[in-house]
Amino acid sequence: MPKRVSTKYVLIACQMSFDGKSNHEIAKELGFTETTVSNWRKLEIWQEFEAELIDAYKQQVLSLEIATPP
Repeated sequence: MPKRVSTKYVLIACQMSFDGKSNHEIAKELGFTETTVSNWRKLEIWQEFEAELIDAYKQQVLSLEIATPP
């Protein structure tokens, strides 16, 4: 039976991935296997958080474009 992992670790891993870290780097830093991190990517919570990170990034980019006139 798989262990239940705290949502906190999944969200941290998602943030790390968004910041450019590989599954290997994430797994090593958090103390899990690459397979575990790969499986986390399939979870709904990962996909929802990743979408939020993308939206926040888009808003940041748009606000920079508006603040910097051509």
